[in-house]
Amino acid sequence: MKLTPLLLLLASAALPASQAVAQTSPQPAAKPAPARPAASPTASAGERTATLSGGTGAASRQPILTRDELRACLGQEESIRLRIAEHQQARAPLDREREGIAAQQEALRAERTQVDAASARVTEFRGRMEAHAARVVAWNRDIEAFNARPPAGPAGERERLRLNTEREALQKAQTELEAERGSITADSEKIIAAFNAKARQLDAAIADWNQRNNAWNQTGAKLEEERKGWVTSCADRRYREDDEIAIKAGR
Repeated sequence: MKLTPLLLLLASAALPASQAVAQTSPQPAAKPAPARPAASPTASAGERTATLSGGTGAASRQPILTRDELRACLGQEESIRLRIAEHQQARAPLDREREGIAAQQEALRAERTQVDAASARVTEFRGRMEAHAARVVAWNRDIEAFNARPPAGPAGERERLRLNTEREALQKAQTELEAERGSITADSEKIIAAFNAKARQLDAAIADWNQRNNAWNQTGAKLEEERKGWVTSCADRRYREDDEIAIKAGR
């Protein structure tokens, strides 16, 4: 009756198989509201400029965005924003599922006490079987000695009676132990099989959760890299307000 080891529940860090402590990946930061226009040292006289990040763009050495570049940046910003929102919404179901797995683990740990009790019963029974076997060995040895050299007179009769009485006791004990062994074996195997089945099912659920949680983390990391790239290529660069107005007007 082999016991499947009770594995511990890992993630956003991964769940150890069969205690779950998740730590979510850093979320891509939301873009600050656009700042009001700031004068560009390279803009034509009278042109008003701004940056998508809300900064002055003074640190950026890149030229002012063209209208087509601004259009692409605005589209990319919207795409990233929407995908970040979808990604964040996918976190809550994973967290709820993690809590359910943790509850199953706690229940399985409690059920382990039944397995331990069944194992203790088997160990105790094995001890009684070994003691019975030792009695049988001693009785056989006494029988051989008696048959080899039977005591004479009343002492011999008393020894014969003792040996016969012991044989009856041993036969009765053997019958009782055989019956008990069947019951103990069936009960123990049933308890252990049920426990192992639940442990395997829980481990499979943990492995599946970890796989999906890792995918969520990887997606978050990619979104963060994309957001950082957008900040560099778009958010910190200046654009002409007239171009923004034209884009919103569909030009």
